[in-house]
Amino acid sequence: MFKGKRIASVAAFIYLLVLFFFTWGFAAGHLKIFPGEYMSAIYDELHAYFTFQDGPTKSVEDKIILDHQEKRTKFDISGFQVRDTDFQDDGYLLISRYSKTHGQVIVELFSIASEKVLHTWVPSQSAIFEKSLGLSDNPTKNIDTFVILHPLLLKDGGLVFNTNLGPLVRIDFCGNLAWVISRNFHHSLEVDSHGNLVTCIVLRGEGPGTRFPIIDDGFALVSLDGEIIKEYSVTDILLKNGHRGLIYGIGQFEKDRIHLNDAQPILKDSENAKIGDIALSIRNLSTVALVDLESDKIKWLKTGPWLNQHDVNHLSDDRYSIFGNDMIRRSNDGGNFVKNGRSEIYIYDQLNDTVSRPFSAIMATEKIKTFTEGRLDILENGDAFIEQQNLSRILRVSKNRVRWEYVNKISDDTVGEIHWTRYIPRNKIDLKWLDKLTCN
Repeated sequence: MFKGKRIASVAAFIYLLVLFFFTWGFAAGHLKIFPGEYMSAIYDELHAYFTFQDGPTKSVEDKIILDHQEKRTKFDISGFQVRDTDFQDDGYLLISRYSKTHGQVIVELFSIASEKVLHTWVPSQSAIFEKSLGLSDNPTKNIDTFVILHPLLLKDGGLVFNTNLGPLVRIDFCGNLAWVISRNFHHSLEVDSHGNLVTCIVLRGEGPGTRFPIIDDGFALVSLDGEIIKEYSVTDILLKNGHRGLIYGIGQFEKDRIHLNDAQPILKDSENAKIGDIALSIRNLSTVALVDLESDKIKWLKTGPWLNQHDVNHLSDDRYSIFGNDMIRRSNDGGNFVKNGRSEIYIYDQLNDTVSRPFSAIMATEKIKTFTEGRLDILENGDAFIEQQNLSRILRVSKNRVRWEYVNKISDDTVGEIHWTRYIPRNKIDLKWLDKLTCN
């Protein structure tokens, strides 16, 4: 009898202790009291290590209340809104976004001129999971974390996309699977001059020849039939070209040393850039470079003034646009912007080694910023197309005004995540498939 009472007392004590720490933990996350700030830092570090992504994480309250890909926002608008009524845009948006209605990420082709969705792709997540069951270290192998990253529209109305450290996927017009490559693909997806795909990938094997182990981050050439043609290690390219100081000598050594986020094929010749070269954005080293794939030779390399940048694009006359997130990665609070709480657009003139910031005024006025991710295209008339991925907002801006904006709003105070939208000019798209194809 005494033994039973003792066991009951111990069980009650453990229950009360667990309840106390649960309550304390919830308050620590919600009210940011001790040890919430420290636990949040540890969580951010683990999140970055295991998912290959940095960035601010949700509060404990939001993790309980909101969907996995839903977050708080301060934007008043919902959907698409024109702000410069004197400007006409006949382009299109290919939007990858979380839809609470569908309960997953979908892709929409949106006509800016008519302000309506022309077609929607809703691929089968379960079919993709079944094709990639043997893939290890895949953070997008469940419904909550499944994403469609940087979808590419094909001439037949199909799409190719990666799932951010998950498989590379091709679907048809109706969303049916054409093929799946079960490897760890991530970030950008582009097409080279031969019609092959160029995308970021984590290489297999023992990893690069570094003193300490790091993620062997690289890029791959892939055919439209779903065959990997060749893979390249960014670390090997840096070491072969004498840049070991970037690998070992910049800050604290970390496993995610490279964090390649854009492998951009050169599609037109200029004095120093030739068709077939690849421009690289190496985020965790705040470095961009141009590589001759035939020789693995780095033609030029520049670190900063951009910080933790995304999306390098070749313009003309050896000029390049670069989206500088311009934030300092910090483990204790997710990061800090360097200047006035915003990101920056850089134009790098490689021949003269000069850097300009032509959109500084509008970036400051509109507080355009994103800690991580981010997309940029300098359009034919000189405007900039920008994706603020962390805030689920897309804009087209001139140097002094916003032409239009789009917010993937879910409720009065929440948005659904977006995953690397493309702006497609009218002269770069063929929509004949819209009239020819039907889905059951």
